[in-house]
Amino acid sequence: MDDIALLREYEPVLRFAKSERFFPMAVEPYLEKCSLFPSGPAGTAELFGHLNEPLIGKIGMLNSHEYFLRFVNIPLNDFDAWVWWGVGTVLGLVAGWFTLGMAGLDIVIGLSLAAALVLFMLVSPIRLRIIPAMLAVLFFLVLGIAPIWLFFKPMQGVSIAVEYFILLPIYLLLLFYLLMRTLKFMIERILPEGPGLVMDMLSQSTEKIAQQAGLLYADILRKHRQPVYYGRVLRETGPEGDRWTILQYHFFYAFNDWRLAANGFNHHEGDWEMVAVYLKNDAPYAVLLSQHGAGNIGLWDEMIKAKDKDGNETTHPIVYAALGSHANYSAPDVIRSPSMYSPGTTQRFLFWFDGWIHYLFLLFNPSQKARHIALEEMRLKSRQLFSEHIFDDLRDEMDHYIISLPMEIATGDGLRVGYQGGNSKEPRLRSSSYLKREMSDRRVSLPPIREWECILLNSEPGWVQYKGLWGVKSILGEESGPPGPKWDRPKRETSGVSERVRWGKPMDWLAELENHKH
Repeated sequence: MDDIALLREYEPVLRFAKSERFFPMAVEPYLEKCSLFPSGPAGTAELFGHLNEPLIGKIGMLNSHEYFLRFVNIPLNDFDAWVWWGVGTVLGLVAGWFTLGMAGLDIVIGLSLAAALVLFMLVSPIRLRIIPAMLAVLFFLVLGIAPIWLFFKPMQGVSIAVEYFILLPIYLLLLFYLLMRTLKFMIERILPEGPGLVMDMLSQSTEKIAQQAGLLYADILRKHRQPVYYGRVLRETGPEGDRWTILQYHFFYAFNDWRLAANGFNHHEGDWEMVAVYLKNDAPYAVLLSQHGAGNIGLWDEMIKAKDKDGNETTHPIVYAALGSHANYSAPDVIRSPSMYSPGTTQRFLFWFDGWIHYLFLLFNPSQKARHIALEEMRLKSRQLFSEHIFDDLRDEMDHYIISLPMEIATGDGLRVGYQGGNSKEPRLRSSSYLKREMSDRRVSLPPIREWECILLNSEPGWVQYKGLWGVKSILGEESGPPGPKWDRPKRETSGVSERVRWGKPMDWLAELENHKH
């Protein structure tokens, strides 16, 4: 059996969550939309020698790892929009002054501020879903300022006694009620977005960039209609003389929007994941799954297999790709835990700070039950009150988690890619049971063809040799684009890169995951 036929025999079926926005694709159309940037002196010097060469051919010739690719290039029309706003405001002020005098100026200034707010919401790099919450806070501030001009001047036809002893107390009570509702709204809608918002800024992969990446990917799908995996076949001899055949299935995604999709830890352009089927003496032995730079193992007999239309089990393992992060799991699962991934110091601090804000809101909440929950937490855990994960499992009076920890949503209730047999009884979960409707029902572009295109990787095309990052470089390593399928991320800025263990020493990766499993 040749390599392509062998890969086809055991190719996995990938099941995605309902609102997944990006699917395995070919590398070339991604590179066609990318720009290449140096990230260090060696990269800058080397780039000058290849300025006029096309990107797809160029990246295979570069020796340094000091580069990164940018998939989404922010257009200049955002700046143009502000220029037009400024010009329009000046012309409006002139026209308003000559037509209505001061009243005209007031009208134009009001319209200009409203236009600026709309423009800010359209072009801002901040998370778009906190804008309604910000408008609610602005509305409350307006109500708070209202007494200055409403009650500090005589009201026509209303006595001072009625104004100050009846209307003003009613207004202040209403204002206090709205204050409590606004604080609750801020705690529930603004603060949970805070850590993600800061990390979006640091990663240079904000919500707007993620949406633009989705549009670019949708445009690619119009021409490249089929999901792609890059297959690689290796043959090794084990320490006991066994014959091993390793079938590697490499998946490339245009964007990792884990934080936007499921409040996950990271956000970056480009994403490389892998599933490997290990055959021992020509018999399937195990399936190895990439997960956040590490991995997991499922013995062949433990894996869920696709079935044909007659209900017979096939040789195609079912793999569940997590929403946004694309980490691979052997069964449908939803994990709400900070321990699924090793975040950086800044990420950990932001979630710890967010937890404390939520706790203080419970402590000073007008709800007696909420205060009781916070005081009880203080009584039971007084010695650990400032530890990193103290509030991870704390729930409010409605029995909801008060901290929106990252979730790994590997539900499998969305697109299914691969062998199309009888799949109606494959296990899956409902994403909508774990996500807000705005996240579980977001609009996505699906590949019209649901079966794999296999591209053999054994010959190692030029882009495999590219040692740089497949997305924008961030000041935080966890927020940068990933290295390619062959290379590890450099340990230090000045050090070189080495081959991934799973690429160059697949038997070592198997031994490592087997030891971890046991």
